[in-house]
Amino acid sequence: MNPDQALEFRAAAECAHCYLSEVDALPLASVDAVIGFGMFDVALASFCGELYAQSRVRRIIFTGGIGAGTADLGRPEADAWCEQLARSHPAIPSERVILENRSTNTAENIAFTTRYLSEHHPDLTFGHSVKTALIVASPSRLRRVKLTLEKMQPTLRVFRCLPTFAQFVREYALYESKGLNYPAHLAGELERLTTYPARGWITPEPMPEAIMDAYRTLSRALTS
Repeated sequence: MNPDQALEFRAAAECAHCYLSEVDALPLASVDAVIGFGMFDVALASFCGELYAQSRVRRIIFTGGIGAGTADLGRPEADAWCEQLARSHPAIPSERVILENRSTNTAENIAFTTRYLSEHHPDLTFGHSVKTALIVASPSRLRRVKLTLEKMQPTLRVFRCLPTFAQFVREYALYESKGLNYPAHLAGELERLTTYPARGWITPEPMPEAIMDAYRTLSRALTS
């Protein structure tokens, strides 16, 4: 890859990151819960704790077993996030935190959490007592998480939320530290957004042409 191609590749990766990690304007009033979709970056668990400490949410739900995003955690993602939350925000009462730690992908995160709430917290079911939620996930996965929730839980109103530190440079270095190729990961997420609607897994959403161009640039460079 020559210098011009390298610059184009970098710009495409940053463009993809910004699109995938887009957040929503948060409501002024507190919402019913924050749902943290687990992965190896446990700093996101601390961010969920900060949302609770700021009275933006009334409960914390962590979901995630061992899957593609677990990396070197060595245990279910929800368990690791709960441990991090206890370290960073020890004042949060344990009864305000709910864990689902068996799911292995996004659809299971939602389905298993829905079932867990129904069976163990019938007063906190999605679309009824939990009508609004902030969602926190890895930046590259955040858009797909929202589209999956829209498909599987259409009555739940959700708002995407990320800490300010979740920028491209940090994510690139973080994935590299785990031996993972972040641009390839971004390309994979863009591909999922184009193929999953036809499978009935997410709500369809038109992809801007600039993002399609970024996807083509990443795919071309990664396969050449």
